[in-house]
Amino acid sequence: MSIETIISTVDGVTVVGLVGDLDLATAPEARRQILRAVHQCADPPLLVLDLLGLDLLDAVGIGVLLAGVVVCRSRGGEVALCRAEPQVLALLHLTRIDEILPVHPDVEAAVTALGPNLP
Repeated sequence: MSIETIISTVDGVTVVGLVGDLDLATAPEARRQILRAVHQCADPPLLVLDLLGLDLLDAVGIGVLLAGVVVCRSRGGEVALCRAEPQVLALLHLTRIDEILPVHPDVEAAVTALGPNLP
């Protein structure tokens, strides 16, 4: 089990791609990488979490995603999710996370959703 993060920028928005399993074993590293990306953003931090490569997400992994949201919002920023695999999307729906963090179909749609927050 492992997690890889791929960090890029699209139209001034930081995109963190998550690849692998986000669970108890990988949560500390994923949390470090997500928070590092938030702290490297200009204020206000705008972050897209690209879930396309995420094969597994458990309750601990959801906590990691929400930690990124809390830190980002505490700095006046916002987070968007995109491209969740069906099994990940089902968990986000079951836990109602998708009600506070809608899942967009692609990175471009997620960046556009953050548009009103762009400096």
